[in-house]
Parts: sequence; C-alpha cells; structure tokens
Amino acid sequence: MRSLVKACLLSLSLYQAGAATPPPKPANANELKMRIYQQIRNSSAFQSGQVGVYVQVLKTGRVVYSENALKPMIPASNLKVVTTAAAIDLLGPDYRYLTELRGGPPDGHGVLRGNLYLKGHGDPTLCLPYVNPTSPWRFFAKNLKDKGITTVDGDLVGDDSAFDREYIGQGWFDRYLLDSYAAPVGALSLNCNVVELTITSDSVKTEPNSPGFQYQRLYKTGGYDECWITRDRNSDVTVVRGTVSPGSVIKRTVTVGNPGTFTLGSFMHILKASNININGKTRLISLGSEVARSGSTPVIARYQSPRLKDIIAQVNKESDNVFAQHVFKTLGYKSRGQGTAANGEAAVRDFLRKHNVSDEGLVMVDGSGLSTSDRITPRQLVGVVEIMWRHRHGQVYVDSLPTGGEGTLTSRLGGLTLRAKTGTLDEHSALTGYLVSAYGQTLGFSILVNNVPQTWSGVELEDKILHTLAAWDQPF
Repeated sequence: MRSLVKACLLSLSLYQAGAATPPPKPANANELKMRIYQQIRNSSAFQSGQVGVYVQVLKTGRVVYSENALKPMIPASNLKVVTTAAAIDLLGPDYRYLTELRGGPPDGHGVLRGNLYLKGHGDPTLCLPYVNPTSPWRFFAKNLKDKGITTVDGDLVGDDSAFDREYIGQGWFDRYLLDSYAAPVGALSLNCNVVELTITSDSVKTEPNSPGFQYQRLYKTGGYDECWITRDRNSDVTVVRGTVSPGSVIKRTVTVGNPGTFTLGSFMHILKASNININGKTRLISLGSEVARSGSTPVIARYQSPRLKDIIAQVNKESDNVFAQHVFKTLGYKSRGQGTAANGEAAVRDFLRKHNVSDEGLVMVDGSGLSTSDRITPRQLVGVVEIMWRHRHGQVYVDSLPTGGEGTLTSRLGGLTLRAKTGTLDEHSALTGYLVSAYGQTLGFSILVNNVPQTWSGVELEDKILHTLAAWDQPF
C-alpha cells in the first residue's frame, strides 16, 4: 500500500483556486496549520456548531492538523467507513451471501413430507440492478420441479434467524421510516424491503407481489386525488388514506413493515404460480429448536450474492444505508452467532483493537450512521483509514470510496486526487478519506461538523480545508 498514490488514486490535475489572485502560499507547515486554524475560526460552522479535524501523513504518521481529534462526535454516514473496513477485514472481499432452500426428498407421489425452509443469511442484493427480485424464487421453484416435488405437506418456513428482528435502527426518527433510505433490515430481505404501490379507486396492487405485505385501504373514492400513507412504528400494517378519484392511478413507493414475511410471501406467490402447493402454513421460523432443525435439513438449492467488494462499493459510493445495515449485522452474525446491533458494534471494536486503534468513546447503534446516537472521534476514523491503507485488501477498500465528481461527491472536489466518504444528516456534516498533496504525500483525514443550522456550512468548510491541503507542494 506504500504505492497508494500511483496504484489506487485517480491521476487528476490538482484543483486551482478560481479567484483571480489566490492567497499567498504558506511559507512552512506551521503557517499551513495556522491557515487551516483560521479557516475553521472564520467559518459559520465553527460559529454555530462543533468542528473536529484530524489529518495525518499515512506513510510517516506525522500529524498535520488536529482539533477536537479525540472528541466523540456524530459521524453521519462517515460511520460506513468503519463498517465496511471491518467487513473486509473479517469476511474478505470475495465473501458472498447465501440464500438456501432446504427440505427433504419427495415420496413416490411428488410430496415433500415435512417443512420447506427458505433460509436467509442477510443478502441485501435481491434487487435491481443485481437481479430481478423474483428470479431467485423462480430458480428455487425450478429446482423443486426438477426433483419431482409438486406438493409440500408441511409449512413453508422463512428462516430469518441469522439476524434479530429489530428491523429498525435505534434512534432512527419516525419521519424516516416510510422512505427507502431507512428501510428495515432482516436476514430475509427482498427488493431493498421496498414496494411500489399502484393505487386506484377500487384496489391497491404491490410490486413485487407479496401477500406478506400487509396494508389497509382507508381512503375514499372522491373527486380529487389526495393520497397519503402511514404506518405506526411498531406495526407491520401500512395504511393508505385520503381520497382517490375514479380512473386515477397513483404510484407510491414505501418501505415494508416486516422484511421476513414480505420476502417469504413473495416466494409463496412464485410457488403458487409454478403450481407447487403448500398444504401447511406460511410463517417465519420459531426461534429455538426449530432453528437447529432448519440448519440440519438438506439443501435443495442455493443462491449466492455478488462479492462483498461490490456490496461495499454500493455502500460507500452511494451511501446506501440499507446495504450498510446488512453488512453491520453480518459482522455480528459471523463474529458472535447472531446479527444484532450490539454484536455488530462488538465486532467493530474487535477490529479496532486488533489493529491497535482505541475504541474509547465509540458508540455504534447502527452501521449506517443514520442515528444521531452514533459517536466516533476524528482520530478513530483516520485510524481506520490508516489500517486500510496498509491492509492486504486495502486496494479494494480505497476503490470503494468515491473520488471527486463521483457518487455522493458528484458536485464536489473535482480535480483533487482523493477518495472520501461523505456524511450528511440534518445539522451534521462529515468527510473522511484519503487525499494526495501537490508534493505527492498521501494524507488520511477526517472532518466532522456537528450541530450547525445549515449542513452546507460544514460542506463548505470541509472543501476549503481539503483544497488547502491539496495545494501544499512541500513535504510534511
């Protein structure tokens, strides 16, 4: 990883300030540090909020700038920097999720005696553009037919035991919960746990089709269209309210209440369409002894996800909260036997300690940074950046981060040689990653800005600091 500058960062011309007369260059590193200090002090972000900054030369370890570096702060999506790094370290870039169909052989009449299990391990990619969401179910149905199975005498059981059933992250605001960026997460998930509703005056249809998506029609037929959707925090039932005029077709996208029942219901719908009959119930697994029974039942077919390297690229380039949550709970599942937030946090602490980075002050109630209960220090974030710069899979990690003009940096920092992860919540902004100076040194940096009335003020400060560092043409 010592050749990071040449090997893994895009060769881009350095940013040149647009002003007609740029400010004079600092004469030495102390003057550079003072300039960054003044940029922070003169920013509206500093006047109204809190700013934490840590910048380090990765090869030598020299600290270029430090302010509130050990203060635990709200990272927003910069927490994904940690989640994805720990995942690469624990699982490796070629890890793939498996979704399994398990059941016994048929009798002489094409009947599977006993239950048929759909066992999930947390795959977030049963969605476009990776796969048509129902294609794995058609693959499983074909395998049943190929084995001569036309009837299941027992239940169709969704085994979602790899993760807990706390589908929503702690501290996620109620206003988030119907939007796709805050979709629930389970070991059995489909279509990013989002459905499209087609609402007319006399019906509601869902895509993907699943009887496991529960809804109520409480709207009236009227002369105008005014339709809205609600769901209580602890309910699986989505309610469509308002009025819909005759002949109108209204489209709405909404999250599901229960990922497991939604996913299993979609599979059941495909089995029915394939003329495979289920004589028993369609239900989620009973936690306890039935989990062991599911795990020991023979595998009929397996579907595997793309590699983890592709999944973390989606997490970091597009700041995908749902994928990040799946990866976070997978850390808990693989390290401690079940995908819970507490186990995911414990796995991250293991990762930090293994690489001699302090975990003091770390709080991870989710893996996406969507919760304002999360806390991490700028120093810890740069510690993760440094770990991965030296890591045997570091190239994969660096490549997963967007460069200027790409992903969540589409309108920012074009022309700088960097890879960085953005973070944005109401009143909070963050940026962490790698930057190459004009001299050619690779810097690890983290800038966290909390409690500002407008997040743009944090973005403006972050960009100013990075432009200043990028233009430095002397060794640190």
